[in-house]
Amino acid sequence: EVELVGRVQLEESAEPGEITVPARKLMDICKSLPSDALIDIKLDEQKLLVKAGRSRFTLSTLPANDFPTVEEGPGSLTCNLEQSKLRRLIERTSFAMAQQDVRYYLNGMLLEVSTDTLRAVATDGHRLALCAMHAQIGQAERHQVIVPRKGILELARLLTDPEGMVSIVLGQHHIRATTGEFTFTSKLVDGKFPDYERVLPKGGDKLVVGDRQALREAFSRTAILSNEKYRGIRLQLASGQLKIQANNPEQEEAEEEISVDYEGGSLEIGFNVSYLLDV
Repeated sequence: EVELVGRVQLEESAEPGEITVPARKLMDICKSLPSDALIDIKLDEQKLLVKAGRSRFTLSTLPANDFPTVEEGPGSLTCNLEQSKLRRLIERTSFAMAQQDVRYYLNGMLLEVSTDTLRAVATDGHRLALCAMHAQIGQAERHQVIVPRKGILELARLLTDPEGMVSIVLGQHHIRATTGEFTFTSKLVDGKFPDYERVLPKGGDKLVVGDRQALREAFSRTAILSNEKYRGIRLQLASGQLKIQANNPEQEEAEEEISVDYEGGSLEIGFNVSYLLDV
């Protein structure tokens, strides 16, 4: 489903070759060594010898030809993006992806490319998150792919350089992302994502603006006494004020009042507080 290729600069020239080794064991060995240790690796009669200072390790191997690879195929679209912007795009939408949903196309994120715009969309059927960014893509027609949940989360972990760029290649069955040290490839979900534009609310006439941290803290406190199963809270809006209420089957209640920027008519509406906190 996913493939990651890492590259490291060697201290000196080495003989070309390839072999397959136990990844977890090799990683644990490297992590246990001093940070400034020089590691010498040598293949000897189908065994991998690892040396560092006075430490010696011998690992079993398998032929490199037996190692599975993700079939990439030709790419139909290529673009270069800032790592920080793509990571922010993923972080602002990934929380809404479904997990193990029978509607397999929801267990991932839609990436949509159009003229100078990259859009990410995720939904689990109860909520939908959408975020867009400007990008020099030069794609006239809209192009959509669904990246599986595992692939999108692993991709976000690679985008660690705030000043670096990432090259994205979209193919018919795969997505490939290349940074300075890594090349990540993931298969795509073969399915059709729902028409998210039909779900987006239209004609809304009530706008509420409040301090993000103050809202988050008020929601968190109120959630303590919400129904543990349904996590429901009530929001009551009046001019310049938001009242948050929650109760549970034990007849316990919580209430918070915070100041907000709101000039519309009174309104009462209920939400799952967990969804609001995720946002």
